Amino acid sequence: MKFNNPRHALRWAYETINTPIIKISSVNAMRGPDGAGGVPEGELTPYDRHAQAALIVSLCERALPAVYMAYIRVQFGREAGGFHLLARHLAANFGTGLHSRRGIEQIIRAYCGEKIGLREIRKCMACGTLKAAALRNGGYDALDLIHVQTMDILEREMHSRGLLRTADALERA
Repeated sequence: MKFNNPRHALRWAYETINTPIIKISSVNAMRGPDGAGGVPEGELTPYDRHAQAALIVSLCERALPAVYMAYIRVQFGREAGGFHLLARHLAANFGTGLHSRRGIEQIIRAYCGEKIGLREIRKCMACGTLKAAALRNGGYDALDLIHVQTMDILEREMHSRGLLRTADALERA
C-alpha cells in the first residue's frame, strides 16, 4: 500500500493496529452457508494490513530518536507511554523552575487536539493567565519543531523504502 505522506501512513497504521483483525459479526457470517468467501483479488487481508501497520511502526522505532517516537505514540497512537518523555522534554524547554507535570501533560493533550482550555492549564500550573499562555505557546512551539523534524525524517525513510507515492502519482490522483 502506498501513502501520500508520513502523516497519512501513521494515521492509517495506528488506526489499523487498534482495529481487531476478526470482528464478531464476520465470524457469525462465516458460520452460514455463504460465509466461505475470501478476500477479493488484489486487496489486502486483515492480517496483511496489520503486518504492514506493524512494519510502519517498527520503521519509526528504528529511524527516530526516543523523544520523536514518544511524540508519534502520543499524537497518532494516543498512547500514554509517550507522555513522560515528552513532559521531560517540554519542562527542559521551559527553563528553570518547577512546573506541574499535570499542567505540561495538559499542554501536550491540548496540542494533540483535546479540548483543554487555558484556564485549566493555568490552574494546574498555579500561575497567572499570561504565564500560562506563554508556557502553552512555548510548548506548542517545541512540539511543532518535533513534528516537523519527525515528518522530515520519516519522509526520507518511507520514500527510500517505497512506501510513499511519487509526486507524479499524487498529481494524477
